[in-house]
Amino acid sequence: MKKNTLLKKTIEQVLRGRKLVLVSNRGPVQFDVDAAGRRRWRRGAGGLITALHSVLTTTKALWVAAAMSDEDRLVAREDALIGLPEDDPLYWIYLVDIPPATYDLYYNQISNKVLWFLHHYLFDALRQPSFDKEVKRAWSEGYVDVNRRFAEKVAAITQDDPRPIVLIQDYHLYLVAGWLRQLKPDALLFHFVHVPWCSPDYFKFLPSEIRQKILESLLANDIVGLHSWRYARNFMHCCQDFLGCRIDLRHHKVFVGDRVVYVKAYPISISVEELTAIADSPEVAEEKIKFMKLKAKYQLIVRIDRAELSKNLIRGFEAYALLLKDHPELRGKIKFLAYAYPTRESLSEYRTYRAAIEAIVERINTEFGDDSWQPVELGIEDNYHRSVAAMSTFDVLLTNPVFDGMNLVAKEASVLNMSDGVIVLSENAGAYEELRDGVLGVNPFDIEDTKNKLYQALTMTPLERGLRANRLREIVERNDVLKWLLHQLKDIEKVSKSSAIYQPREETRDLVN
Repeated sequence: MKKNTLLKKTIEQVLRGRKLVLVSNRGPVQFDVDAAGRRRWRRGAGGLITALHSVLTTTKALWVAAAMSDEDRLVAREDALIGLPEDDPLYWIYLVDIPPATYDLYYNQISNKVLWFLHHYLFDALRQPSFDKEVKRAWSEGYVDVNRRFAEKVAAITQDDPRPIVLIQDYHLYLVAGWLRQLKPDALLFHFVHVPWCSPDYFKFLPSEIRQKILESLLANDIVGLHSWRYARNFMHCCQDFLGCRIDLRHHKVFVGDRVVYVKAYPISISVEELTAIADSPEVAEEKIKFMKLKAKYQLIVRIDRAELSKNLIRGFEAYALLLKDHPELRGKIKFLAYAYPTRESLSEYRTYRAAIEAIVERINTEFGDDSWQPVELGIEDNYHRSVAAMSTFDVLLTNPVFDGMNLVAKEASVLNMSDGVIVLSENAGAYEELRDGVLGVNPFDIEDTKNKLYQALTMTPLERGLRANRLREIVERNDVLKWLLHQLKDIEKVSKSSAIYQPREETRDLVN
């Protein structure tokens, strides 16, 4: 309650009559029609939506996002702000109508196949990437075009406010600030990057003209936010190496001519209150019954993930197979429950990865299982209530991403689990920086290390399990999503008081020409 009151007070201090605009690829709601053909909406999925929900419901914020569904596109073509809830709007939505072919170039060909792979160190350097004419066409006709559309829409809906506060989200929209700065010179711009920021050597994979435009546009912001100080340092070093900017690592600044851009770490978190309410729901209670029956027979190793390349599921299964091989005494006494959400299945790389996941699970069950015990239970489907129930009851949670911006599963599990469960967490997850005192850190590429950490977790004393679980719960409850928002808003307020009129460097003018 105190944090909610402080959040509202801080937002009021920051805004002082100015518009607050959130800009992201995916919006907070999605529209469709019911059986009678009436338009309806439902809250969107994803960690970003959950994290920013408190801002939406505390202010008359405007949220600009891409139209996703067919009904979304009809809403977008009405070219109007939509207030939700309809009877007493707490926030407003503006959907950008993007031609499907253009959206495919922007979203699938550049955002997902290039930028996502770049930030998560997923390129197979012997084979990819190859930046040919088609990729560069996708960049100019897709990514650049969509970013320009977003910037123009934000400028249009804030035309009555010369100094709006604009919060731009993630890697899909790196060029928005560069365009928007020219259209709204006095706007306060804040870009939050929800993925890891890779090292300068890896960022060099991008063609020079693309990496230059991305960095120049991000430096049109007043603040650039990331999940960890490691990512913040990487970003500043990229600005130094590729643009020749002077940087101040100690005070988190990049100097752009006479301007200062602040580069800060804000570890995103969860809404403990909302998550606890979901955990207490009848739907989750029904799912818990199944897991409690399993716990009566086995120690449960659980993983909750998307079937996403960066999540590193296959090495997790390889480590589990080693565990069963090296510790045969555990066979029949443990069970691995792996639940993954399908994702990006329009991309061949993801379809191939899903097939590989299913194949290794079948191999493990065939090699080590029998009619009375199957070592792995795999479910690739969207079932959030089951995921919450699994996080409430695990003995060991494995989350070993190759690289991850944050990994909110580790934080959700820290709050939900009632069994003093042990979390085995990749050192390359953004959450590791914050949770390292309570988890078992693991090198995500080292399956021997992962196997050993799984064994350590399974055989840990009840006292140590309890101490670790209490420590994790304390960290997450203290630094919940409201605190994440408060830190950003307070920095926005400081910059708002001191910021001067933006004067673009000569070399950034081509962003809008």
